[in-house]
Amino acid sequence: MTISKTPNGRWRVRVKSGRAKVADRTFDLKRDAEAWQAAQKRALDLGEYVDPRAGKELLGAALDRWHAGREGAIASSTFTNEGYALKHAQTLRSRPMSAVTTNDLNSLYTTMLRTLGRDTVVRFRQTLSAFFAWAVDHKMIAKNPATASKVPSGTAQRERREIFPFTLAELRAVHSRLLNTTSKSSADIALVLGLTGLRWGELVSLRVRDVQQLPYPALRVSRSKPDGEPVRNITKGGKPRTVPLTDDAAAIILPLLTARKPDDLVFPSATGSFRSGNNWKRDAHWTQHGMGRRVQDLRHTAATLWLQSGVDLKTVQAWLGHSTAKLTADTYSHYMGSDADTAAIARMNAVLSAAPQRPPRAIKRQPG
Repeated sequence: MTISKTPNGRWRVRVKSGRAKVADRTFDLKRDAEAWQAAQKRALDLGEYVDPRAGKELLGAALDRWHAGREGAIASSTFTNEGYALKHAQTLRSRPMSAVTTNDLNSLYTTMLRTLGRDTVVRFRQTLSAFFAWAVDHKMIAKNPATASKVPSGTAQRERREIFPFTLAELRAVHSRLLNTTSKSSADIALVLGLTGLRWGELVSLRVRDVQQLPYPALRVSRSKPDGEPVRNITKGGKPRTVPLTDDAAAIILPLLTARKPDDLVFPSATGSFRSGNNWKRDAHWTQHGMGRRVQDLRHTAATLWLQSGVDLKTVQAWLGHSTAKLTADTYSHYMGSDADTAAIARMNAVLSAAPQRPPRAIKRQPG
């Protein structure tokens, strides 16, 4: 690196890596030139140097290149949703990457919150952060501006679909009805989903090898087959999990393993391939017999049955494949009665049942 004085009295810094010049910048003051030179030397020594010219690429072009490179590496639905999310960056697309600051992102989030729910904006921030992390790894920018950005509390709210789990009695009643309207295998699927908490894609991709019998009957959930998509060798939660089988679920699944090969599906379609969720709902007349629930509510049913049976929160988190116990608690908090609640209700019922039943007192009217 060299510092030289130009004919017009300014100070020029030339940065070299080996014999190649990688940067050139001019300053009015020598101390500014020396400070910048020292910063570039330190970055080169630490392997953190970023060519200033790299940051001149427009954000829009870099976003498109990054997103296109992810096709096939992530689920098609995730890829599509990512594309929709990136449209919100339209106002920044014509800016050089190095010119996009944390304050720019914070301002964008605030604008988005006028019309979008906060959850949507948070997901957008996560997508941007992944992109900028990629840009840092590729020496396009020195740091990720999304890391320090924050999504403020917004007034727009995303409409949430409430969970609507079955009681155990309702689940058994639905199973009984389905036995009269569809094949036993299709009817049993509803009961298994309601007792194991598996997602539809996880259940239809189960293989014989995924059913363990020692030390206890359980399912090893490690892949998924959403409708219309190829098999993913990963679950939505990002890692495999083990889900123990209750006696009812084991009584359905274990007999299905007889005379089958390790890679055979546990719940295949009539042609031996993967089942379709829409076809199953049609064949089972789910709209008629599902008591107004979605298929997803079968997963919620398993979670609430576990919690109401006293299974601890961390275990339920692991069985569901949730990323955190907080997610499990936030989703099912209103179904998690404590021992104190149970004891208090028991005491109130005892008091109320022991209280004498007195007829209401007549109100005496004062003479007018």
